[in-house]
Amino acid sequence: RYQLARQDASVSHARRSPLGRTDDLWLELDDDDLDCESPSSTHEPPRLHQSVDSCRPRKPAIALPPPPPRSAPPIGGAAPHSICGGPPSCIGTPPAINGGTTASVGTPPASIPLRAAPLRSTTTVCGALPNGLMRQPNAIDDPAAMLRPAELELKRNNTVLNETESPAGEMRLQQSLSTPCPSGSVEPSTSRKESEYRRFKSEGSAAGTCSLPAPEMDVTIDDLSPIADPRSSPPGRLNLFQDTVTNGPLTKHSHTEQVMMMHTLKTKLSKYQNFIDKAFQHIGQGSDEQIIEGCTIVAKVMTKAWMFPKISHDLSYALCDFLRDQNYLDALIMHFIKAQTCEPVRLACGRVLEECLSLNNREYIVNKGYLKKLVATAMKLSKNPEQQRMSLSIMESLFKHSTATSYRLIEYGVLDHILLTCKRATDTPTTLRHAALALANLSLYSCSEAKKKIIQKKVPDWLFLLASQPDDLTRYYACLAICMLGSTKEMEAAVIKSGTLALVEPFLLAHHATTFAGDHYKHSQGRPKEWLVRLLPMLKSKCREAKSMAAFHFTMEATIKKDQQKLEVFQEIGAIAALKEVASSPDEVAAKFASEALTVIGEEVPYKLTQQVPCWTIADVQYWVKKIGFESYADAFARHMVDGDLLLLLTEKELEQDLQMTSALHRKRFIRELESLKIAADYGSVDESQLDQFLMSLSPELSVYTYQMLGMGLNRSLLPSLTDEMMKTVCGITNPIHRLKLRQALQDSKHIDDIEVAILSKQIDVFISYRRSTGNQLASLIKVLLQLRGYKVFIDVDKLYAGKFDSSLLKNIQAAKHFILVLTPNSLDRLFNDHNCEDWIHKELRCAFEYHKNVIPIFDQHFEFPAVDTEIPADIRPITKYNGVRWVHDYQEACMDKVERFIKGELNRTPSIGQQQPSVTSSTSSQRRTQSTRWASTNVRSTTQKCAISRQQLEPSTHHCTSPRPPLRSNAANSVTRP
Repeated sequence: RYQLARQDASVSHARRSPLGRTDDLWLELDDDDLDCESPSSTHEPPRLHQSVDSCRPRKPAIALPPPPPRSAPPIGGAAPHSICGGPPSCIGTPPAINGGTTASVGTPPASIPLRAAPLRSTTTVCGALPNGLMRQPNAIDDPAAMLRPAELELKRNNTVLNETESPAGEMRLQQSLSTPCPSGSVEPSTSRKESEYRRFKSEGSAAGTCSLPAPEMDVTIDDLSPIADPRSSPPGRLNLFQDTVTNGPLTKHSHTEQVMMMHTLKTKLSKYQNFIDKAFQHIGQGSDEQIIEGCTIVAKVMTKAWMFPKISHDLSYALCDFLRDQNYLDALIMHFIKAQTCEPVRLACGRVLEECLSLNNREYIVNKGYLKKLVATAMKLSKNPEQQRMSLSIMESLFKHSTATSYRLIEYGVLDHILLTCKRATDTPTTLRHAALALANLSLYSCSEAKKKIIQKKVPDWLFLLASQPDDLTRYYACLAICMLGSTKEMEAAVIKSGTLALVEPFLLAHHATTFAGDHYKHSQGRPKEWLVRLLPMLKSKCREAKSMAAFHFTMEATIKKDQQKLEVFQEIGAIAALKEVASSPDEVAAKFASEALTVIGEEVPYKLTQQVPCWTIADVQYWVKKIGFESYADAFARHMVDGDLLLLLTEKELEQDLQMTSALHRKRFIRELESLKIAADYGSVDESQLDQFLMSLSPELSVYTYQMLGMGLNRSLLPSLTDEMMKTVCGITNPIHRLKLRQALQDSKHIDDIEVAILSKQIDVFISYRRSTGNQLASLIKVLLQLRGYKVFIDVDKLYAGKFDSSLLKNIQAAKHFILVLTPNSLDRLFNDHNCEDWIHKELRCAFEYHKNVIPIFDQHFEFPAVDTEIPADIRPITKYNGVRWVHDYQEACMDKVERFIKGELNRTPSIGQQQPSVTSSTSSQRRTQSTRWASTNVRSTTQKCAISRQQLEPSTHHCTSPRPPLRSNAANSVTRP
């Protein structure tokens, strides 16, 4: 009985009370699952299986009814109709069974009220249908109409005609249905709802003189769309994704469908409110078992509401208001925060609270003074991953109230709790997802004082850990948080130092905004208006990654809002003008997503400027001048034929004398915009030696002089020969501080490569090498923990310039003082017999040995070296005898203490390759030494009696080692992509 379609059938049996207190309620909730899902039958004719689009199969146009649900009254005396081979009969006449025999239809007694059976996609063995007449159900069942198979083809062929040629019917249909009733209002009688629904289904029917109701079409809300359903779409109607900028957006929902969705919302709201009322009747009885059972039912109802197609936002928020208005929310909070509450009851109440913290309910909690007690109780939920997840889920919602509330939450210790949970739950994806969501909300709802706290707690560094997780939603919201923080001036330095911004654009380019929206059930229906307003500053930020992230999110929201007929929200909050500005900017990634958002909304995409400014035409320059607010000077630029080349060489004197920009303030503002353009410009078409890349590594301010240097014939190899006078007159570096910065960078060495290494050495203390497929998370965690201790750490995040992976990575290794090698299971498999040094870990480790770096291996708990040493190439084989740290997740701080002692040289620092290692005494007895002690890893032993670990237990075991001759220098010419 629909075992495949009922996703929670087995769970529902287990949840039922052994005393039978809520059996009927669970049955009704299960029946609602059937009403929502309506699985297709395996006996349906193939012609009914069509597709709406290439992504998902469409349900059949007419669904046939299954046997009645378990909670429905029995059907008596009904003979089935047949649709197998018989000729179509006239309306109202039962069709022939198998082409010959007419089936009689049983007529129930007149005293029993009848309704049409809900249509299900199931037939009997021969294709026969149940009669469809049954007793009047209880008030929470959906009304439906009786299936008349003989009317099937007639109704399908005439649906479009009726909808387009019956404006009076549309008028009557609008008057026949009411909007959802507010909470606490009196519901109309069942007979009235039945009458309205029958009239709704029969309005505009082409059934002629027949007065019987139209056939029920049991399809999902998605299938009722006129775009997806050819029965209700006029000929030639474009598909949802066929609209263009010229034609504008197409209306997704017809008026009939809007009213139908309104009716569905009203029906579901009434039904779910009934479920909640019954559940709280059990909760009110006071026993722990009844409270848990009632809360479980309410949590399931709220989850179903959040997942309901198209109307989930309105339905869920209405139910949240219902819980508050009926004082059910107060009861849940009191059970949750009361000291005498047992843990299972508290967890059951918390499961409901995390589903019902809407905007109004958050306001209610703050105004009623529940906030501090609620947070204090939630922070105590940390015994297991589920409790940690629930705790962060509640805090995630509370951060969305206001900036003042966010600051109060930080004062209550919520931010410390989130960061501590991130540290403990690195192997729990769902918990980390809620942590990323919470930090994203905090970044949006934070005042200046809260931002100071965020810097003090080093949140940008922790966001690197979250942005490196395999879960896409965790990565997305971590990237959103770091971009929001990076778009504010006071946070810019801390954000850049964390290195998290480097993870943003690779993530965005690997995903499609139009399909990314539905990955989380609560947010698949979009964000509210007040949340989107707080995202707007990112579109106007000078941070390139922030603009890209905001444009990506608005593309996602536009896709959702278009389906909901709520595109006007973008005009109301002023997002369209901001999106147009980004779409016309030279930033490639941000402009791409902004253009997609405007296309979905139906707005015209503005003219796009290329990032290669030297190639701009006169028209391009005019457009840019107007875009930055100097419309009155656009004609002067055109008159003097200023193209991209001349624009980059403009001086303040030429602005004043030739272009008649007499206002000194105007000139200052124009030069400020021009300098920003020079920094963002791509000089790849004229910069073969990558001079701009080098100047950017020194300081972005020096990139302003790139084009003039290139125009004078300067390249990277000539930089060490520059004098101060040449910098001033030839390169145009009039700022003496800029000349001083460049001279200091050039004075240490006369070779350009040595200059780069010298510059990098001031920026990097530790280089982390790891296998991306298995060691990404551990390497990211180690980076964060080292940065929290004040070290400057480099880790490759796929952000190095294309084609220069070899030289760039190796220069970072040369610049670093310490080299940490993260060894995880299978991380050395690609090194086996890699005699040509093609693997990345081989290249990096060989370079570290060659330049005598302090190599510190960190071993995952499950890592083992290969049984045969000779499988590892000879030039890096000494790594098997190096001292290291065995990483134990439960003792991260102890492990990091050991790593720091290796960095400081306090623990038998391994000598560089080429030197004789002194003999030391092993701290591990030879009897207990296993095969794994060949590389003498530090074994951090856990204890069940104490939380702390003694220093003696953490001391590393050592081994005699005679280092071989230094290997040859690796060839950096062959560039390969890091695995």
